[in-house]
Formats: sequence, C-alpha cells, structure tokens
Amino acid sequence: MFDTMDLLPGEECVSTRSDNRKLIEEGWFRDFGDGLALAGGQCLACGGIFFPEKPVCPNCFDPARKKVPLSRKGKLHTFALSHMGPGGIPTPFVIGFVELPEGIKLFSLITQCEPWDKVLKVGMDVEMVIETIRRDEEGNEIVGYKFRPVPEGNP
Repeated sequence: MFDTMDLLPGEECVSTRSDNRKLIEEGWFRDFGDGLALAGGQCLACGGIFFPEKPVCPNCFDPARKKVPLSRKGKLHTFALSHMGPGGIPTPFVIGFVELPEGIKLFSLITQCEPWDKVLKVGMDVEMVIETIRRDEEGNEIVGYKFRPVPEGNP
C-alpha cells in the first residue's frame, strides 16, 4: 500500500493512504524523496537503465544493479485511439509510447488529452501522472502511471 501519491513539486496530493486504492504493480513505483516515481533499474557494470527492473541487466547480463527514479517527463513517440482493450478499462482510450530522457520507451495510457485528435502531436512533451486504471472485483481502485500533455507554459 502507498502512503502518498503526489508526483510533481507544487501539485496537490492526489491521495493519502487509502485502503481501497492499490498500485497496479507495487515493484514499479518507489518514493525517492519527492513523491512516487517509476523505479527503473540501473546496471552497475555498464550503466544501462531499464524498466521494469530485472534480475540481470538486459544489455550485459550483469546481476549488479540499483533502483533509480525514472524521469516524470518525456516525449510522445506515437499514439493511437483504441476501441478494444482489457476488461475494466472503459473504451475508447488513447495509448502511446513515451520516450524518456533515459532512452526508455514506455507503453502507456494517455490521459487528459481531449479532444485527442487535436491536442496530441508526435514529439510533444508529456508528464507522468498516477490515476485510476480500473477497479478490481472487490471494487478497489487499481492505480498506475499514465502520461498527459504538459500544460502550456510549463515545459
């Protein structure tokens, strides 16, 4: 269970501890001192960064690694509107690949982008937010990372 969900300096906390909210995957997130961030792995041998963290480096296969925070901002590499998807996620929804400065491309839901066909542009700046992905069978909110366009004047 998480204790805080505030992500960006200056933003209000989205939620404090809540028994009906669960992270989609606990190991993907960590508080590095300034709110939850995606936790990548960094190889101590070659310096490669990867997500999610793996038992060995996918570049050099060395097992020595540490957890590092991934950037909360990136560039929208590509996107599409999906009319089909996993159960519990309302359709249609926008999906895309976001390229982080670390060189990682994350597959993600894209949020807060209506009308998507006028707002989204390949190469635009986006930032990570943590929002509800779906509800589980017990009615708990399953929350995870999504990306949204960076507001005008906030690069």
